Amino acid sequence: MTEMLTDLQILPRGVYLQLLVEMKLLDDAIIRSNEPEEVLTQKYEQLGDRFIIPWRKTKGRLRRLVMEKQRSLAISVNCHLKNNLCMKCPACLLFGGTGEVSTNKVPYNLLSRVMGDTFISVRKVEDISTCTANAIDEKTLTTGQALMSLVKVPVETVFRGVVTLRDPTLHLALILIDGLERVSRIGGSTREWGRVRTTVEGYVLVDREIWSSYECANQKPTSNPVSSLNLNGSLEDAYKKVSEEFTALLGRENLGEQTQAGRGKASKTSRKAAPLPDATEAQN
Repeated sequence: MTEMLTDLQILPRGVYLQLLVEMKLLDDAIIRSNEPEEVLTQKYEQLGDRFIIPWRKTKGRLRRLVMEKQRSLAISVNCHLKNNLCMKCPACLLFGGTGEVSTNKVPYNLLSRVMGDTFISVRKVEDISTCTANAIDEKTLTTGQALMSLVKVPVETVFRGVVTLRDPTLHLALILIDGLERVSRIGGSTREWGRVRTTVEGYVLVDREIWSSYECANQKPTSNPVSSLNLNGSLEDAYKKVSEEFTALLGRENLGEQTQAGRGKASKTSRKAAPLPDATEAQN
């Protein structure tokens, strides 16, 4: 039986906490790639046409929310995307980073422990709503030429996806689940669109990835209730404990704070980054 880990280590140990996540739009959303007059859909052979939310659009927002929370707890308050990562806080441990472009120019990279799939709508595409954005002259109150047409995913659309935490501890799981439930807006122009309710529907703790968004889109898999994880500790304690444990881990591996001389020496060498654990896949 696979069990939750109790400590942090560098090398993967083959434990995966997979979370079944649903996002329900509480308002229309603009989910696009680049052009304003488009909406992201995917045509699947078995699922048909579905709205999709690529993981990259969720990951960036999720990471920022985790960083926002840790700043409120006075943890790595100056760590931020994109090239000012501290590489030693809970958010960097969870989502990874590249040492060479970090604030401290550390000699290691971090591979993201959080992995995700494309979120797929549980129903086929039936209706795509549009609206026209205009600029109104303050004196004449006329609109003149329309600026653009916005293509939107309709309110009440439900997306389902799988988010996986590699080598989970209870503290990391608490931080990640809280972060997911903080995702309240998604897509483009979130100042006025994209209100969403994010819920973690269940989980499995396994020795390999067994769920995918594609397979979960039509039918929810059998899962364990999140309450059975017994995440009873406070969120503040979780952040502080992970911060302390990560600092200790870096110290044990001689990857902690470098002296100014040490950093200068490293900058003059070829600086082959010591991976944690795979430099080629470090993620921001």
